[in-house]
Amino acid sequence: MEREFIDRNINIQNLVQDIQNSLKDEDWEITLNQNQPTDFMIKGIKRGHFHKEEIILVRVRGDPNNVLVTIDEENIGAFGRAWINSKLLGEIERKINDGFYS
Repeated sequence: MEREFIDRNINIQNLVQDIQNSLKDEDWEITLNQNQPTDFMIKGIKRGHFHKEEIILVRVRGDPNNVLVTIDEENIGAFGRAWINSKLLGEIERKINDGFYS
């Protein structure tokens, strides 16, 4: 899943911090890698049913006026995907549209 946000003047570090907080609130174990000043990879791991690890990878990159958010997942079921689409991406889009990260 990918979302691109153009001409929004987004503070990328605040966006990344908010994504981390959202994942932590849902009991994901988080690691953050910063490849460049405006290229972040957030990895979340959660134990699913039958001790299967669910993994979410959220990459945020670009500059304040051209931000790309990419989400990949492994072993995530239907409820997890629904949460990603409605809660995580939905909240990001709503907050960006409301100027929360400006």
